[in-house]
Amino acid sequence: MIVAEGLEKSYTSGGRPLPVLRALDLEIEAESFVSIVGPSGSGKTTLLGLMAGLDEPSGGRVLLDGKDIFAMTEDGRAEFRAQKVGFVFQTFHLLPTLTALENVLVPLELRGDARGARDRATALLERVGLGGRLHHFPAQLSGGEQQRVALARAFANRPKILFADEPTGNLDQKTGASIVEMIEELNREAQTTLVLVTHDPALAERAHRVVSLADGRVATDRPGRSASVSVTAPS
Repeated sequence: MIVAEGLEKSYTSGGRPLPVLRALDLEIEAESFVSIVGPSGSGKTTLLGLMAGLDEPSGGRVLLDGKDIFAMTEDGRAEFRAQKVGFVFQTFHLLPTLTALENVLVPLELRGDARGARDRATALLERVGLGGRLHHFPAQLSGGEQQRVALARAFANRPKILFADEPTGNLDQKTGASIVEMIEELNREAQTTLVLVTHDPALAERAHRVVSLADGRVATDRPGRSASVSVTAPS
């Protein structure tokens, strides 16, 4: 489902190149749950952004569902993401002038999926426990409720791949645990491929595989706690 080959990313700092990813190779099987961990500066979020096609690499390529995303135009990548990819971010990224329902409707409207869109958005918000908050604006919701809206929005377009970047980072432990359970439940039901970046060791261990980065490379790639009941990582 996801293949990164020789992936490199460098930035310029003080007139000198600053490498973040160094010839990184990684394969992620369909319907698996992979967590990416590592110290700050190891390249976790950079890798996630490149695999999602949100940024362009300095070298290498990424295949999503068999498509070389950097062989596409920027508009082509945007259309591909709208059809195949969902996102959950640490900072929610809800539109403040839209209600919870309207926020979840956005990806469906962007892909021109008007038929049944309102019913699907409503059902997803009910699924994450917000059936009574459909018409509330983000400022009227708690942090946990805002993240649940973001989660419903991420699954609105039935993505084949879900990327989550520190989805519990701004939440207390109890609320974060409930969000993780919802992500796992929705992911199983939708049979998506889940790639999650986290600093939380307990959350990372819930995955099928735990990939640890160091100095812009894969340092370790091992089974997580869920590996015995899920897809096994390729050797």
